[in-house]
Amino acid sequence: MSYIINESDLAAPAVPPKRSPSGLAIAGFVIALVALLVAVVGTLGALGSSNGTDLGAGSAAQQQSGTNVDVAAVVALADAAVVTVFCGNSSGSGWGIDLADDESSTSDDAYPFEIVTNWHVIEECINTDVPITIQTLEGASEADAFLFDFDASYYDETSEVWADLALLITAEPVESLQPATAPPVVGDWVMAAGSPYSQFFDSIIPGTYTFGNVSNFFPDINVIVTDAAINQGNSGGPLLNAQGEVIGTNTWGADTSVSANNGYAIGIP
Repeated sequence: MSYIINESDLAAPAVPPKRSPSGLAIAGFVIALVALLVAVVGTLGALGSSNGTDLGAGSAAQQQSGTNVDVAAVVALADAAVVTVFCGNSSGSGWGIDLADDESSTSDDAYPFEIVTNWHVIEECINTDVPITIQTLEGASEADAFLFDFDASYYDETSEVWADLALLITAEPVESLQPATAPPVVGDWVMAAGSPYSQFFDSIIPGTYTFGNVSNFFPDINVIVTDAAINQGNSGGPLLNAQGEVIGTNTWGADTSVSANNGYAIGIP
C-alpha cells in the first residue's frame, strides 16, 4: 500500500466548528490490524506502551478473570491514550500506539504520534478539503491528524480478509497503549473506551467507559464478542483487558431490535 500523505496535505487546515457527530451506526471489521501495523513498522516488536502505569499486584490469570482488576488504573491508561476523531459532521474514537519511524519516508517526521481508528470514521475526509482532527480526552483543543495508511478491504466483496482500519499521524502528543500478545479468553474482564453519542445530551460524551466480559471469540476471523456496551461513536476505540492492553478495536454494536448486549471488536492476533 502506498502512503496517503504528501507535502500539500500537511498544510494545517482550519479547525472546524463544534459538530454534532453522526454516531456511525456500524463500524466495519478491522481483522488486518496487526498486518497493517507490521507493514508500516516491520515487526510487532515495535509496538509498545509509553506510559508505564502499574496496574498493581495479582497474577495475569487473576486479572484476566476479573478477580483482581484495578479499574482506576486501566481507566487512567485510556484517559491518556484515547482520542475523539472528527471528520466533518461525523465522529468516532481512536487509540494511540507507539510505532517505530518509517525510515523510507520523511513525510511523517513532523508527526511522531500514531493513532489507530476505523477507516469508515475518516473516509469522508479523504480527497476532500474537510480536515481530520482529533481531541484528547483530557480536553485539549482539536489538533490536525493525517491519514498515513489504511486497509478498507471490508468494502471489497471479493476479499477474504475483512478490514476497516486507518492509521493516523499527528503532532499532538498522545500516549500509547500496549497491544495484547495473548488471545482473549471467554469470561475475561474487558473495558471499552471512547466517545459515544448520547441522545440524552444530544452530543458526544468523551471519556466514556463501559465494562463487561468477553462473551465469545472467533479466532478464525479474529472477532471478539463482548457484553460491554459499544455504541455509536465508539468506532475505532480500544477494547482493553485487565492489564490495560488492547485486545481489539471496537467495531460495531448489534442492532438492539435483533439482539441485546452484543458488541463486536476485531482482535489483535
